[in-house]
Amino acid sequence: MKKSRISLWLILLATAVTGIALYLLAPASADDFPHPLNGLFRELHGLSAMLGVFIFGYLFADHIQKKLHKKKHHLDGYLHLGLWCALVVSGLLLYYPQDTLEFLNVSSIHWYAGIFLCGLFPLHYWRKAISRKFRPKRASTAEMNIPD
Repeated sequence: MKKSRISLWLILLATAVTGIALYLLAPASADDFPHPLNGLFRELHGLSAMLGVFIFGYLFADHIQKKLHKKKHHLDGYLHLGLWCALVVSGLLLYYPQDTLEFLNVSSIHWYAGIFLCGLFPLHYWRKAISRKFRPKRASTAEMNIPD
């Protein structure tokens, strides 16, 4: 596996683990004190999310633009792109007081978009690997015994 793919998987894994930890360590009510590790997990989640957004930008400039140019449109790619956009927007909206956005439950949108992305990312990644594995291989000209 290439180093860039391993780093992408590690960053997304770190983002998912810290996001789940933040969800589990959240205070039950507004009167409860936050968990002592809440601040550390919040910082780690922000750092890994920032790195994930950088990688998302790189993929948008390279991977997505090439697929759009080749007219290869896949439903899971559109879902992936939509979930990334929903995560970025809802993550930024979490910095604003929730009283101003009470008609939107931003934390739930962010949580569910993250959960769906955790399930969709491996499927999107492995879809190409599976199709390559079962695709018939093309024979080279030397194997075809074509006379010169």
